[in-house]
Amino acid sequence: MAEEADIPALCRLRLAYFDEEFGNLPQEQLSAISAQLPAYFADHLGRDCLVAAAESPEGVLVANAILMISEKPANPFFPNGRTGYVLGVFTEPAYRGKGIATRMMQLIQNTAKARSLDQVTLSASDMGKRIYEKIGFRVKQSKFTEMEWIPE
Repeated sequence: MAEEADIPALCRLRLAYFDEEFGNLPQEQLSAISAQLPAYFADHLGRDCLVAAAESPEGVLVANAILMISEKPANPFFPNGRTGYVLGVFTEPAYRGKGIATRMMQLIQNTAKARSLDQVTLSASDMGKRIYEKIGFRVKQSKFTEMEWIPE
């Protein structure tokens, strides 16, 4: 699991993920994200933000998967009131196909069990869906419709 000393590498990997997933972001948006990430990780890493990470043989972080932990009032879906959400699973291209993402996700699953999370959810990309299914994630069926509101 990533530690405070890994924050610069976590920021670098997060930006690489955005570059691959979203292409060239506008400079203003990229600057805002780059400014927010170090402070965010400093405030949350090891508490409600846990990051499984993988190093190259040279000791450089080349992959990560972020587990966000939320605590909310219990209900029938999460009787302990603790849930997790995985985001930003990313492996640098040169290290893909070696099982790194699978091992990071298994570490997240073990961490979720150890922290008594009721469930862990994620939004799967086409690239990641097979990995998640292989380790037990399934498409979530719900009578509820996911919705969002974005303040302007």
